[in-house]
Amino acid sequence: MSNPASAHRAWTIVDCGHGHRHDLCVTIHRGVPPELRCADDQPPGYVTDSAGPGCRLPDDLPVRVERELRDDLQECRRRGYVLIAA
Repeated sequence: MSNPASAHRAWTIVDCGHGHRHDLCVTIHRGVPPELRCADDQPPGYVTDSAGPGCRLPDDLPVRVERELRDDLQECRRRGYVLIAA
C-alpha cells in the first residue's frame, strides 16, 4: 500500500548550471502523478550525494516544481522526473 504522504513528493532533478545535476525528493502542496513520485521510503531532500562546489538550490524550489508540473506535465512524465534549472 502506498504512503499517502508520498503523493505529494516529486522526483526532481535540479540542474544547477555548473555542470552538476542533483537528484532530490521535493515535497509540494499538490498531488504528484504516481510515475513522478519519490519512493515511499525515500526521505525528502537529496536522493544522491551529488552536491558540487558552487551549487545552490533555489529558495523557491517547491514552487518551481509545482509550476513545472502545472505548465509541462506531459514533458515531466516523458522524462520520468521534474527538471528544474537553477
